[in-house]
Amino acid sequence: MNRITLLLALCTTLSTIPLSAYAQSISPSQTDTMKQLIAGYEVKVKTEAAKAAKGKPYTVEPFTVDNGRQIFLKSRNWEGEEQPACATCHTDDPKNEGKHAVSKKAIKPLAPVVNPERFTNAEKVEKNFSIHCRELYSRDCTAAEKGHFLTYLLSVK
Repeated sequence: MNRITLLLALCTTLSTIPLSAYAQSISPSQTDTMKQLIAGYEVKVKTEAAKAAKGKPYTVEPFTVDNGRQIFLKSRNWEGEEQPACATCHTDDPKNEGKHAVSKKAIKPLAPVVNPERFTNAEKVEKNFSIHCRELYSRDCTAAEKGHFLTYLLSVK
């Protein structure tokens, strides 16, 4: 087999491998952005807890993968109507490509481990939280919800 035939065969084979097979780790940029956001949410949660405690002792629950996964998967009931969960559009596995529930538009995987475009810009992350939390909850997400959510997505391998 000559080099050109071998190269063409290799290109054909690689083009059939899903995108998720290429990216198997979170980039330093994604990790830095997500950890920076999580640290900011921790500060906000602690500040809010201290203010609410009015000088009394208080505790703050650390962000956990399990709580983040529950936020991702759980649908809500709003005024008697079932509201979609994040997983409604992003699928139960954030490594998979999703589809918008209304427009049916394809959505790239949410998990940063398979999508190098996700979570590289803090402003864009906050903008998306604002849009999607209002869509799902009819309100902004709390700092605790955001912290749990990002902690979960950082854990997805």
